[in-house]
Amino acid sequence: MAIDLSPDKELQWVKEGRVFSVQHGDLTTPAAFETDLVRQTFDWGLRVPAGVVIVPLRVAIVTEATGAAVFQALISTCNNDPGTTGKSAATPVNVNSRYATVNSKVFAYITSTGNSGTAPANNIDVWRSYVQVDIDSVTGSATFEQVVYAPLQGRGLPCVVGDNSNVNAFYVMVGNGTSATGYVLGSWAEFTYDEFYAA
Repeated sequence: MAIDLSPDKELQWVKEGRVFSVQHGDLTTPAAFETDLVRQTFDWGLRVPAGVVIVPLRVAIVTEATGAAVFQALISTCNNDPGTTGKSAATPVNVNSRYATVNSKVFAYITSTGNSGTAPANNIDVWRSYVQVDIDSVTGSATFEQVVYAPLQGRGLPCVVGDNSNVNAFYVMVGNGTSATGYVLGSWAEFTYDEFYAA
């Protein structure tokens, strides 16, 4: 039977040990974000190998310091392998501690120090955020809610990433003027291609 994508299945996927998470930045050490949106210098990304399918569940982008006005964030998918040049590998963690030793089949990357190697192709943008003022200048009762992509809860375009013959990718870009730091936290549910599309 094919996988039921009803939003109420999310906790069931957690219970089954299918949900993984990766974060960029840790404790009081934030990640350094890019200064503009460039697909080949994504800040957080997943390479989904052939035969694996993921359903993105959450991405939260939390700014800590913003060095200039105009904050932008873009979350996208592509149906090719964008490469790993200039990226640091990160280890996905199963969000169900019972399955702590169960490893993700997806390859996660953070920290962009240059062009990833291959231009992402057939991109689908599933979330975009744009704030014109410098976020650090917003005081008192701030009107800016930090970026939260949660497609099964109606925040952003739902997507399914992966097929049976190619590497696909899901990736997050942050661009903020001259300098910015913060955190990216993301999670996804993971399936084999055969079980996801079973008749």
